[in-house]
Amino acid sequence: MNNLWRGQLDLELRMLEAVAALIREADQKLDAIAAADARITRLKTAPQVGTRLAELVVTTLDDPRRFRNARQVSAYAGLVPKQYQSGQMNRLGRITGQGPGLLRRVLVQVAWGLQRRTETRGHAVFERLCHGQRTRRKQAVVALARKILCWCWAMLRDGSTWDETRGRPPALS
Repeated sequence: MNNLWRGQLDLELRMLEAVAALIREADQKLDAIAAADARITRLKTAPQVGTRLAELVVTTLDDPRRFRNARQVSAYAGLVPKQYQSGQMNRLGRITGQGPGLLRRVLVQVAWGLQRRTETRGHAVFERLCHGQRTRRKQAVVALARKILCWCWAMLRDGSTWDETRGRPPALS
């Protein structure tokens, strides 16, 4: 019986090594494509935006000029709240979840990483959205994910690289 399990384990390990080799090969091909695309290189200048997120944003948004504003980009990605309206009542619920789910999941993971880096604008946005409450952390991360997508869209639309000071009010002396 023990030899049967060892044989099964050996087969599973061989398959795992084969899959890992295929993943490495796919990563190399994707890296070569990313190096040739100026839009991906531009997005990678933003903090915590790596090659895979940049590729995902570029392929999902395609032509950034088809969106008139950041609200449309957010709605396309499903990162806006559902609205429940009746008469005078207007209530906002969870995010709609429409559009590409992979993009939303990757953006949320990047937002979790960005909120830990205290020197970035993303951390400041996260802290402002949390209002110092631990119970609002998940909502703040989703809002930060939306913000990251809007920053990426603006960089693609304008053809600019990341500028930490852009969009901030001037400091008072």
